Amino acid sequence: MDNQGTVVPITRFEDTPEYQGFLARREQLLSKDNPYFIIHDSPLTDTSIMEGHRVLNFGSYNYAAMSGRPEVNEAAIDAIRKYGTSASGSRLLAGEKTLSQELEREIADWKHTEDALVLVGGHSTNVTFVGNFCGPDDLIVYDALIHNSVAEGCKLSHATCRPFPHNDYEALDRILSSRRGKFSKVLICIEGAYSMDGDIAPVPEFVRIKKKYGCFLMVDEAHSSMVIGEHGGGVDEYFSLAPDDIDIKMGTLSKGPGACGGYLAGAKPLIEYMRYMLPGFVFSVGIAPPLAAAALTAIRLVRSDPSIMADMRRNIECFVRSAKARHMNTCLAGETAIIPILVGEDDAATTLSNAMREKGVFVPPAIYPAVPRGQARLRFCVTSAHKPEQIEEALDALEACCRECGIQLPE
Repeated sequence: MDNQGTVVPITRFEDTPEYQGFLARREQLLSKDNPYFIIHDSPLTDTSIMEGHRVLNFGSYNYAAMSGRPEVNEAAIDAIRKYGTSASGSRLLAGEKTLSQELEREIADWKHTEDALVLVGGHSTNVTFVGNFCGPDDLIVYDALIHNSVAEGCKLSHATCRPFPHNDYEALDRILSSRRGKFSKVLICIEGAYSMDGDIAPVPEFVRIKKKYGCFLMVDEAHSSMVIGEHGGGVDEYFSLAPDDIDIKMGTLSKGPGACGGYLAGAKPLIEYMRYMLPGFVFSVGIAPPLAAAALTAIRLVRSDPSIMADMRRNIECFVRSAKARHMNTCLAGETAIIPILVGEDDAATTLSNAMREKGVFVPPAIYPAVPRGQARLRFCVTSAHKPEQIEEALDALEACCRECGIQLPE
């Protein structure tokens, strides 16, 4: 709009304020070595192949090291032989497979629910569920650090939406005490473990509040299932929750299970309704058979082999103990696979990430707007496949890079 209030048509995307802002941001942070879109030509476990060289990998969500595991690979290959590479249709019409139903039954049993529904993407699962579960007469209250997918779902829903401070269940209680009576449905959205700080939500407190005010509780377990709990069962197992304490248990298949997709687990009436009415499921292709087979095999492996999660816990404890001994700030982390090391300024985090890569250790930076200004970090992701000596090597490399780059980490 010009000074006279006339709208000036934009006919080239390059002229939009959004693109101009992106260019300035790119020039500021990525004018040297871009730490993003780094190519890895192998499975991402404790190591990966980068530019033809094997490096230590601390940047993947392959928490239980299922992607690339021989049993999981073979299950995917067998599914391709039987079903092909695609469901080739919406499951409602032509894309239903016995394999998809087996996966949903396994997830429901794993998460102690009556039923489950598998969708093709984790982000889209949250968007379509949150966006369609609530409407104009409803209220969505969510943790201030909730994932973008939930925030996008809130916009779609047309519900009244209110954040509350991170993990502050007392603030949530105060919001609901004055507002619950003004809405039909109230949906509380939290995560089991948060992806930037690596902390675990006080889920039992949120369960208590949802029961107190008659709300629905949704927990996004993208970073807590197959990470916490003796058998990787997530917050249910970690906190010994009752099966119906959480109304909507959401998770991704791209992290612990080593495949791709999302799931919703809950009471049978809710899941049955979504099977016929949820747009992101009804109007999307079914999960690809090799991905369904991979996820099914991965979940069964974790449930039957306690050593996988035992290795995970060992590595988390080793990393946190060694980082703290070096006076590094691990933010709120302690018991999950995500262990950030606070750096401070965005350019310092980017510099250290690039320097680490030169030493054969891959760890990506998390910078604004993913985290608040001045709280940039290197976000280490530990897997069950890592060895203690690899963890020590990575932290040694970080100390060396700090010295060489003249960067002082905040204690």
